[in-house]
Amino acid sequence: MKNFTYLILVFLVLVGVTGCSSDDEIGSGNAILKISAELKDQKSGKTPEKLVFTSGYVWVSEIVFDGTLQRGTSISRTVERFSQIDFATGIANPSLDDIIIPAGDYTFVNLEVKLRDEDSQPGIVMEGIYIRTDGSEVSIRFEFNSGEVFEAETSQQVSVEENTSLLSKILFDPNIWFSVVSNSALDNAFVNSDGIMIISERSNEAIFDLVADRLDASTEAVFK
Repeated sequence: MKNFTYLILVFLVLVGVTGCSSDDEIGSGNAILKISAELKDQKSGKTPEKLVFTSGYVWVSEIVFDGTLQRGTSISRTVERFSQIDFATGIANPSLDDIIIPAGDYTFVNLEVKLRDEDSQPGIVMEGIYIRTDGSEVSIRFEFNSGEVFEAETSQQVSVEENTSLLSKILFDPNIWFSVVSNSALDNAFVNSDGIMIISERSNEAIFDLVADRLDASTEAVFK
């Protein structure tokens, strides 16, 4: 009877230890993930000649962080928040600087970004300048309104120390988006009474359709 009781106690201890193993794998230390966004450098020559976007914003409704720690533990964190991130400054309003993640060495990290689409306000706006082939200059504005989900992956292996902040910058790439649009199409695009070439679902639709089909082709994340 004593041996049987001893075996039961050993079994309960082992179960208790096993039940804590998932927490032990993650560890007790935490860090803070901050989210920013910007337009990728447009000097690659893939966009139509003399088309440059310099400002605008992305309006998100949800951010999902997925990562795999070196020891194999999968981490997932979701933040649901309407936040507009300015491309020129990288500042999110309201801020996205309070996402708690476990500290450690990550062999894989990925951000899933969902755009806001609750009303007619666009989820992505990019503004810039296009210089036509005849040398004339026109302001250009791209608007996208849909609940698109972007996968912003990275090839980086990220190390996060306890009680520190990790910045993740989401890079949107007009180089790739507009690489299928010709100078001729932009030269002849409609310009409204304010002198702005708006590319949206309701203005210059043929150009918009070409660009919209490529929005999920090149989004990436940089962690630092």
